[in-house]
Amino acid sequence: MKTNSNKLPIPLLASIIILCHAFKESAAFAPIASLHMKANYNPIKQSIPKPITINTTTSLRATQDVDVDKLRAQAAKIKLEAEKLEAELNLRKINKLEAEIKASESLDDDAKASKRNDIRSRIEALASRVDPAALASLERSVGMTDDQEEQGQGVDLASAMQEAMKNDDSPIVSTQTNLYANRGGKPAITEEELTTAVQYYTSLSKPMRQTLAKSIDLDEQLTAPAIIVLGLYELAGSLSDTKLKRLYQEELSVKHSNVVNDLKAVSGVAKLVKEGKETDDPFNPFAFPDGSNPDEVNSMVENFLPRQTRKEGTVPSKVEVEVFTMQVLGTKVGKDIFQQSGKPEPISGGFLVRGKMATNLKNDGDKLIEMLDEKIDELIPKEWSEKYQVSYMTDPTPQMLVSDDLNGAPVLVVHSRDMSPSTSNLLSSGVSAVSVFLTFVFAISIFGQNDVIMQRLSSTQGQAGIDLTWFNQLVAPFLIAIGITQASHEVAHLVVAKKEGFKITPPTILPLMSLPYMSFQNRIKTSPKNLNTLFNFAFIGPAVGMVVSFGFLLQGLQMTLEMTPEQVQYAASVPVSFLQLSSLGANIVDYVLGGGDGLILQQDPSTPVLLHPFAIAGFAGLMINALDTIPLAGTDGGRMSQALLGRPGHVAFSALTYIAILLYTLFSGHQDIFLTYLFVTSFTQKDLEIPARNDVDQAGLGQAAIALTMWCVAILTLTPTN
Repeated sequence: MKTNSNKLPIPLLASIIILCHAFKESAAFAPIASLHMKANYNPIKQSIPKPITINTTTSLRATQDVDVDKLRAQAAKIKLEAEKLEAELNLRKINKLEAEIKASESLDDDAKASKRNDIRSRIEALASRVDPAALASLERSVGMTDDQEEQGQGVDLASAMQEAMKNDDSPIVSTQTNLYANRGGKPAITEEELTTAVQYYTSLSKPMRQTLAKSIDLDEQLTAPAIIVLGLYELAGSLSDTKLKRLYQEELSVKHSNVVNDLKAVSGVAKLVKEGKETDDPFNPFAFPDGSNPDEVNSMVENFLPRQTRKEGTVPSKVEVEVFTMQVLGTKVGKDIFQQSGKPEPISGGFLVRGKMATNLKNDGDKLIEMLDEKIDELIPKEWSEKYQVSYMTDPTPQMLVSDDLNGAPVLVVHSRDMSPSTSNLLSSGVSAVSVFLTFVFAISIFGQNDVIMQRLSSTQGQAGIDLTWFNQLVAPFLIAIGITQASHEVAHLVVAKKEGFKITPPTILPLMSLPYMSFQNRIKTSPKNLNTLFNFAFIGPAVGMVVSFGFLLQGLQMTLEMTPEQVQYAASVPVSFLQLSSLGANIVDYVLGGGDGLILQQDPSTPVLLHPFAIAGFAGLMINALDTIPLAGTDGGRMSQALLGRPGHVAFSALTYIAILLYTLFSGHQDIFLTYLFVTSFTQKDLEIPARNDVDQAGLGQAAIALTMWCVAILTLTPTN
């Protein structure tokens, strides 16, 4: 194909060069053009090559004043690079076809035969672009029987291609690259067109060059310009607006970051030399993580997803994820569910698939997951869905920070179905045993200020066959009441989990000073359906626990008023300082027993207040359930916060809550409960909850009203009276 001096070489330049240089000529780059031309879009003033005016009467000759021999030598060199590109692209495609052959093993015989015939024709087409002699080797691999394949008699496709290329010593005599020769009507590229295109490509700004290279999965710094130009020529029709816009925005943000860092370096602020090592930007601990750095990406992901999502031996491989993307998302039906916009990206614990929900689903995340599950069951062997699952969730990578959405654009994440915690059963049992022991100590201590009881216990020391039945009868009401309170909490959790079809672990009892225990921690092993389900599971436990605690408190106070002189003689008691730990609980006690005039609370903090064990258990249970409502990480309150605010919002809210409690504890002098609470929580409940299948659609206004009510009750309960 000769280039007319008065005519633009349309096949190449209209697809690629005009795509970059004259934005008006390319629909694919229209979004980038609009952003690029906005004065305030990029804070960095770039030098953008002036678009070249092209028409049918102007000759496009970039090498007009260059020596002809030098130009020919350059063209010959570029043609050799183009030949290398031909092999590189075809080998990459053949490797993908090999993966499809392996994936077809699960199909029935008819479907397998049809699939293999289709793959065979595609491989023949690829092989013919390099060297027809390679077909013989390829036929031996693709055309073999199943028995031959099982015996390992096949020839690796990529290896056959490489061997054919290695043995090909035929001279290059064509005046055009054979990559596009005889391509069913697609014109071939001449040396002159390729040379002109490369010159235009290299004249573009660096962000634009990097965008074009990344759009076809090449590295602009490591790949020859001719290879990138030819790759763009082949794939230009498949480039989407969304992908190009996203890549271009990423490059501009990276350039902005680099310029800012360079300016800081010049002023001596960006780097600190310490012990012979350089530390980047030590004065900005809140700098955005680098989305191109896998370590920083995984670090951010691990802050959003709990440890059990990335247990060793359970993470899906790239091949297993591609089974899902090719056999489900890659089909016509799959594209009517979720439109994939890029290759699966590896993250800690699985793979992330970017794209958008099909418009016909009307942003219904539950429907999306339901339809994907149906297609997975229909198109993929059952073994896959038994090991892995797909969750619809907010973007957990640094890309979230540059998204227009508050919580980041929704993505699909392929991860393990098994998310049971890896905590040792021995450790959990040990912690629970310590907590049970401390609960018995607390139960005994409420009788420690009763002189009659202590004298009776002292008189039995040294005696054989001591009968403590009378003392056990005194302690039993407290243990029964506190046990029923916590059992109601856990049963409420279990009922919701059974109803919604997800599994939870047996509870671990967490210890706490000043109270019988801190909480019962149960973890979710399999994903809830959505965030509404997670919220219902989270709130129902402490809500029921609070109601039962109120009941025991009020009943215990009434029984305190009705105690006989003999019962008063053996009554339990707590100091006024213990009652002052809770404004709500203390005022209820003062109102019922003292008429609300403050007669009880205004006494010396060490003064014992006689109470029925039910009242003490109800008071303690109220505080325990209020602590469980605090929105920190993986507590029930944290689950409520996560369901209402999403993962990014919950992380911020949880951090602010933690800091507020810590500052209050340090400066108010009330370290009785909160200091131990923060310490234990930091080790046992620091992870967020596992992702729901639909982790995007947040809980509604009704749940928000319930959460606010419970948090207000918790604040009143946990705020001291002084």
